[in-house]
Amino acid sequence: MEFCSIDLGPDPWPRLGEGSLEGTLRWNDQPPLPVSVRIRGAHSRRFPKRSLQVTFRPTPLPDEPPEGHRVRRIHLNADFIDPTLMRSALSYWLFPQLGVDAPLCRHVALTVSDEFAGLYVGLESVDRDFCRRRGWEAGPIFYAINRNGNFGLLNPFSQALKEPLEKGYLALEKADPAPIREMLMAINLASADAFPKVAERWFDLDRYLHWLMVAVFVGNRDGFVHNYALYLEPGERRFRIIPWDYDATWGIDIHGRPARLDRVPLGGWNKLSHRLLKSPPFRDQYHSEFREALAGPLSPEVIHPQIDALAAQVEPWVRRDRKLRQHNFHAEVERLKRWAVERRDLLLEQL
Repeated sequence: MEFCSIDLGPDPWPRLGEGSLEGTLRWNDQPPLPVSVRIRGAHSRRFPKRSLQVTFRPTPLPDEPPEGHRVRRIHLNADFIDPTLMRSALSYWLFPQLGVDAPLCRHVALTVSDEFAGLYVGLESVDRDFCRRRGWEAGPIFYAINRNGNFGLLNPFSQALKEPLEKGYLALEKADPAPIREMLMAINLASADAFPKVAERWFDLDRYLHWLMVAVFVGNRDGFVHNYALYLEPGERRFRIIPWDYDATWGIDIHGRPARLDRVPLGGWNKLSHRLLKSPPFRDQYHSEFREALAGPLSPEVIHPQIDALAAQVEPWVRRDRKLRQHNFHAEVERLKRWAVERRDLLLEQL
């Protein structure tokens, strides 16, 4: 468990509702650092427990690799809809098991201006900092921020051509959106025969298919058409997909209500996945490697011990968090375990 204390002066929450506040942050027993804090999220802003984005001044953090590394921004997510506060952490833990890069995730006991704010999910920002941690060359990053991030050419609401084509993507640090436009044109207009080479030209497809497996397994309904980031490798000029926003998963929807076991289909839904899974080589690879994953890292034998370990860590803090809706914690943990079994059985049947 990590401990974070943010000092924003007296009565900070109403003032945060009006904009960013300057203050200091102390992580565990480290010296305080100057920060700027604002409320983040769209749908989640309406909840009584709100998420925060913390931006650091350019101060080196000596315990962070590589040498001289600077942390620019972190997210403190409330995950209010998740009564266990474990769904995001479980999902971000699963992705690396299948070789997919995901944000680092830690549970954080947060205090804001000397008042316990609750248990939060501390999340690494996907930005240049994210790349530097992994030894990647800095390259353009694009966040898919709404359903126009469906890898198609058409607006999913109006069915008209997107204007502009990169609509639905937020370019970090004013990156040139031209590669997004080129990629969308290429993967949508390629003939069936040409599509495999075009897809391999634009994407790290092993990572993409493994990302798809985890998103399908945990049931992230929104994760296929937004709630992901694309990093463009400068040398290869190829995209890697990075997951984002995984609280409405493992059997709940964005309101925290129970979600059907079969609400997310085997292939997810977006234009790129649709075209990949219509191509026999990619479909065969997906089916074969999905079966292997369901027998290995996505099996109850692997997942259940992780659920138990996380539950032991967070339970005392969930009980202290008065802003969370009160649930039977142990019953909710058992729901997660049942999902790991029943979702796996359903996917094996569909495969």
